[in-house]
Amino acid sequence: MNCFNLKITVLLKQDLRNVEAYEKISNLISYAMLKDKSLKETHEKNTFKNYVFCNLYPVHKDGIYKQNSIYSFDLRGLDFIKIMKLKQVMTDLENEYFKIILINLQNHEQIKINKLVTLTPVIITTPKGDYDIKDDMDLVKNRILANIQKKYKNIYNTQVDIDFIKAIKKINRQPIKIPYKNINMLGNKFEIEVKDDPMSQSLAYLAISVGILEKNSIGFGFCMVR
Repeated sequence: MNCFNLKITVLLKQDLRNVEAYEKISNLISYAMLKDKSLKETHEKNTFKNYVFCNLYPVHKDGIYKQNSIYSFDLRGLDFIKIMKLKQVMTDLENEYFKIILINLQNHEQIKINKLVTLTPVIITTPKGDYDIKDDMDLVKNRILANIQKKYKNIYNTQVDIDFIKAIKKINRQPIKIPYKNINMLGNKFEIEVKDDPMSQSLAYLAISVGILEKNSIGFGFCMVR
């Protein structure tokens, strides 16, 4: 299993709060996808998008990204053709917030994973909306497992029923509030210990490649190996 990562470097055209950047980056990617027929079909289809991105970096202590400064964000996925099409349509792209000045493609082979740490908030939704999990880690674990198993079946057309999580803990004290489309979404960050068997390692690597849990295409559930 190989993960493809686009490191996208942008010039920021106006000040932007850290928590507002998720929606703005998502809008930039969506705008780019409309320029290609197959990407547009993916964007408009109600199914797993199978890519994930992180927020802008470097971050600032005051939580404000600065106008006329240079930042980067990473966009990951498993589908090489889709990632290359995204690279093509995003090259030199510009909107009211960003001017893309450089895109580098990186190919990451599967590695041994001991722990996953989510860099962007993880979203769990219920019929009533996003869910403040408090300390219900059984709920979190069960939802993560069900979601990653569905993603695996969606990509590889193979059913798996593997619990890849050895241990899981929440690493933020309060829910993280992210504004999106005139509402506030509540997310949390987690540290996940991964089992050593091959299928557990594959599921953990899939989580790195396409994101943990929900709304990955708007920047949630992006994780790193620790």
